[in-house]
Amino acid sequence: MSLYQHELFTIDLNKVIAINQNEDEITVTIRTDDQRKLEVGTATAEEAVELLDDFARQWEKAVGPLLRHERHVFLTAAIYSIQVEGEEVFIYFRDHSISFTLPDAPQASELLTELSHRWEAAIEQSVSH
Repeated sequence: MSLYQHELFTIDLNKVIAINQNEDEITVTIRTDDQRKLEVGTATAEEAVELLDDFARQWEKAVGPLLRHERHVFLTAAIYSIQVEGEEVFIYFRDHSISFTLPDAPQASELLTELSHRWEAAIEQSVSH
């Protein structure tokens, strides 16, 4: 079992499906496969980014390739689909979704294509190991 140990919590990395930190926020949000959400506060936005990066490094070592977009990191095996609706791109998991709004539909379609290619590459990389 691979555990991530922090001064405020310990979590099984095999249960995590997503982690993110929104720009300029001091909180990192960790989502698990049972729909739980763990919010971890830090003193500054920079510390939140450091926590996100450290967590993602350890998580990737434990479970294999992950899908990254900006300050969002996803477990590739937990993703059901990536879809576009107008200016929004949705990443669907079993019980919820995460979306990104772009300035226009063509940019959303480009992001869909990019994320789909990176998702496929991560899956191929995990299969080859």
